[in-house]
Amino acid sequence: MSDWNAKHIVVTGAASGIGRAMVEALVAAGATVLASDIAQAPLAALGRELGASVRTQVCDIADPFAIEALALRAVAEFGTVDAVFANAGVIANGPLIKASVAEFDWIFAINARGAWATMSAFARVMLGQDSGGRICVTASEHSLGLQHTGAGLYTATKHAVLGFADVMRAELPPKISVSAFCPGLVATNLGDALRPANLPQLGERQRALGKAVQQHGMPAVAAARAALEGTLRGDFLIVTHANALAAAQRRYAEIEAAFAEQAPVDENVARYDVNRIVADVLAAQKGA
Repeated sequence: MSDWNAKHIVVTGAASGIGRAMVEALVAAGATVLASDIAQAPLAALGRELGASVRTQVCDIADPFAIEALALRAVAEFGTVDAVFANAGVIANGPLIKASVAEFDWIFAINARGAWATMSAFARVMLGQDSGGRICVTASEHSLGLQHTGAGLYTATKHAVLGFADVMRAELPPKISVSAFCPGLVATNLGDALRPANLPQLGERQRALGKAVQQHGMPAVAAARAALEGTLRGDFLIVTHANALAAAQRRYAEIEAAFAEQAPVDENVARYDVNRIVADVLAAQKGA
């Protein structure tokens, strides 16, 4: 990954798991990193461990103003930002119909709004750079289809993240590449994230179960390597776990079958194409 040499990179969710592994790999490749996380102590430890190649900033990804401050810090420190890895995220487990409003607000604020705000803030920075840049957002295998039940809020946020990435790559110029990183189970402490005081705290049994499942996942180092290499290649979808394909195939099969039965392609297929309609309306207005 020598192409990261002398590059200036921002990583969110950097204090542990995939984010930490990203920072370590980037530094080893010769990059300088601004690492952010809400967990102050492990973030500070990361900075001490990796030395001058890492700057740190505590950042609550649920706060768009904190993200703007992170972008300003990156520009002040580096001058240019070559890539951002919008990796911060949390999970809430349990039946969807039993989820609370507080859990909904917490996970959507971080996983969905936080991802959008991070991508947007750094996209604006990169638009002002002749060199452009690279944006990689962690979308998860859950963005590709229903992998399993019991994590409904998480699944919904990751669908949103993939949607943001898809729209953003269409709206941004070619000098800015956008990647959606879609890993499956990775050996991290994702389920052990700090929960706000207004949420029920996890019991020891829940924590133990989560850790027992997570420890069977792909090593964070391997997942981080896939994200970094895919981002360098400019891949839109970066995938890591072959088993995740089945959910995507099931979803596409249902979509294809529904259209075949309910709305088959015919000679009027373009009648309601919004792209064509907008182009026609704009052309008519211009000619008026």
